[in-house]
Amino acid sequence: MLTIGCAAFNNIKYTKMFLESIVCSTPYQVLVIDNGSTDDTPILLEEHGVPFIRYNSNRGFAYAYNDAIDYALNSDSDLLLFCGNDIVLRPDSVDYLVKGLLETDYEMFCGNEILNREIIQENANALANFRYKFSFDEQKYTELKYSSGGMNHSCIIRKKSVIDKVGYYDVNFYPAYYEDNDYARRCDLTNVKYGTIESAIFYHFWSRSIHEGGLRELNTRRFSDNEAYYIRKWGGVVGEEKFVLPFGNGTVKIDDRDYEKKLLIGFGVKW
Repeated sequence: MLTIGCAAFNNIKYTKMFLESIVCSTPYQVLVIDNGSTDDTPILLEEHGVPFIRYNSNRGFAYAYNDAIDYALNSDSDLLLFCGNDIVLRPDSVDYLVKGLLETDYEMFCGNEILNREIIQENANALANFRYKFSFDEQKYTELKYSSGGMNHSCIIRKKSVIDKVGYYDVNFYPAYYEDNDYARRCDLTNVKYGTIESAIFYHFWSRSIHEGGLRELNTRRFSDNEAYYIRKWGGVVGEEKFVLPFGNGTVKIDDRDYEKKLLIGFGVKW
């Protein structure tokens, strides 16, 4: 069984496109974590029968990842694919991601990201004219192609073994950014083998929750704090870490979520 998790905060137009782009030959289930959207996102999910968890306030991207991990574990899923709501998958991409894990000794793969600068600049006409069928000029693949390295958390699939080794995401990185760098660091330290499925193309509108969804101000306030926390945790900036244990003496694996409620209350999250 494959679990496909997705974090959403407003931007219903993107969430709709993402859900419609999911095509998969493997039995799968979907879970959307709605972090307090003020638009019609919950109505859309209810109308389409999409399972979702709804919160009254934004608990952050890392918390949503952790919800998806629990959902996968509780349903005995062997594989977890997690995506932002601002991507569109090429119709063969999920099958390529699953195939990569089943046919190689890798434990985690990300997809092959394509960005569109027009849409990143919030060109409404570019979005209105977007075509799902990937008629733009990207390379076509007729077989599985993958490479080592790469960890794009906008579209990333993992085996349960990764969760066994690394555990949950660190919600101290709030609401977003650096939680992915932290997870990558912990994967490296626990010898998780990961890579990129070149043939799993996905189209990324890039940080729509920040740029259009209403999180720009909150994230601007928190970004430098997240960076400082990462440096304190690992003894250096990304790529120049000095610690092999968090804070020099901690545990790499986060194996429970008990710390989250107290921590997020400190960030002003209402429960």
